[in-house]
Amino acid sequence: MSLISPELLPANGLRSWVLDQLRREGEPLRWAITSIDRSPETSRAVLEVEAVLIHS
Repeated sequence: MSLISPELLPANGLRSWVLDQLRREGEPLRWAITSIDRSPETSRAVLEVEAVLIHS
């Protein structure tokens, strides 16, 4: 799953932001950020996330 971070997302807010994004699809059981590509023009980043989600 690719996630585009909001601008000026502090490092200490990254975990909760990723979890909020994953919960839109289901309940995260396990997840990992596998890569981060920063944009040279902005403060946004594209995060590649692998996740196991529970759909109820």
